[in-house]
Amino acid sequence: MRITNHIVYGNSMNNIWRNARHLSNLVTQIETGTKTQRPSDDPLLAARSLRYRTILAEAEQFQRNVQQGMAWMEVSEAAFNNVLTGTPTNPSLMQRIYTRLVEAAQTGTNTLEDQRAIMSELRQYFEQMFEVDMNQTYLGRYVFSGFHTDQPPVLKNDWPGRSFIITQDFVPRDVERVIAFHRETPTSPLDKVYANIVKLPFTNANFDFDPTLAPAVTGNPPMPGITLADGTQVHVITTVSNAMTELGDAVTAYRPADTFTDGLGNELPVIHFLSDTGELVMSDAVRDLMNAAGGLNVVYEKNNLRAGELNPMVYFQSAEIITTTENGVTTREAQHFHAASQNIQMEISPSAHITVNSHASNILTANLFADLKRLFNFADSLVASDPRVIEEYFRVEHNLVDDDLDKNVYEFLSDEQAALSGAMHDRINNMLELIMRHAGQAQREHTALGSRMQRLEMTGIRLEEDEIAYTALLSENEDTDLAGTIMQKNAAEAAFGHALMAIARTTQLSLADFINR
Repeated sequence: MRITNHIVYGNSMNNIWRNARHLSNLVTQIETGTKTQRPSDDPLLAARSLRYRTILAEAEQFQRNVQQGMAWMEVSEAAFNNVLTGTPTNPSLMQRIYTRLVEAAQTGTNTLEDQRAIMSELRQYFEQMFEVDMNQTYLGRYVFSGFHTDQPPVLKNDWPGRSFIITQDFVPRDVERVIAFHRETPTSPLDKVYANIVKLPFTNANFDFDPTLAPAVTGNPPMPGITLADGTQVHVITTVSNAMTELGDAVTAYRPADTFTDGLGNELPVIHFLSDTGELVMSDAVRDLMNAAGGLNVVYEKNNLRAGELNPMVYFQSAEIITTTENGVTTREAQHFHAASQNIQMEISPSAHITVNSHASNILTANLFADLKRLFNFADSLVASDPRVIEEYFRVEHNLVDDDLDKNVYEFLSDEQAALSGAMHDRINNMLELIMRHAGQAQREHTALGSRMQRLEMTGIRLEEDEIAYTALLSENEDTDLAGTIMQKNAAEAAFGHALMAIARTTQLSLADFINR
């Protein structure tokens, strides 16, 4: 094969450009610190890098989720500590309440006024627990409100004109047997009776929702009323705590009848609703029916909520009745809420989620709210007789004067003070047991929160380790080995220089050069 000068020149130039391109690639790798500049340089390496970068991006997002979830939980944990845990030098609110109740329950050392003073202190703890700790926020969102993060669990403002149908379920242990009093006249001795009560968290609720309006409400809200857990209908009589109710014989509101015969001749169990106290009062026979059935389902309407009351949208299974008028046509619609089952979850690894919120209704329950409220109201209701009224009564009705008058007034007031103090003592003893039950419920929720926080913390550590590992793999896959590349670059420079020298010597000779020689 004849090799011409053109072929020699062409091969030489190709070799020079190949060496120059190789040297340029090595220099670019050193300058950029990466092995490839475009996917086509090494498709396999590029595909592996994309996978590593995807994993790192996911890990970074999961880490952000963990940080946000941990911050949310830490706000919740602070509220739990204030309500439940406390410190030896700064007891929690629940510990303070229990301690003061124990002090108030001591007989022989506390008068009714002492007990009332303790109740006044406990009311401040109560407001701190519900109105401050349960309304904790994170970045402007209420942490204990389920999905309704724009709604406080305990209302901060009045809600005039708004109407809710609220559903509550009670179990037999929610029935409290307490001492109550009835006085026929201001000068009559206290008539002490026992009552079986279930406490609603609201006063002035309504069980008389007009059934004719139900078909006009879209959304199928439940109808107010009370049924036993087995479906037995209960007849509800709304009254006030000091009223008399005619059910055959005259009975006080704290002495309800067992049954009521409706217009169809059916005998229904009777429960009295005391609208001014929020108590459902039942006889022993109805209580036994409830125990046998396994509980009580109560549906009632609550209007015009006030600041400091529980938010139905957060605490209960409820339906707000929304009335709108457009073009002269009025429509009523039920908007349903059931926030207790709303768990805010964050993804912390592929297909793995964790609940970051705790719900107000599982921490400080509606029953705890009602129990404490009723205790405070009961303390306020125990008002001793005016000595001047009693003195006038004995003077006029019994013609007593001087020492006899003073003796009878003193005995009347002493007996009354002892009875009132004893009733308060019994209520406080009942409350001690209830507080322990409620604290146990809150503690279980606190334990669950702590377990989730530990899991989230361990997940955060694992994600950090994964990020380090995949960052190292990505670096190994993409980054230039500077020492090796510099050595290759030096070798490429030498090869390029020798190539230039070789072609310089080759291209300077020609046939004329040999003829001339």
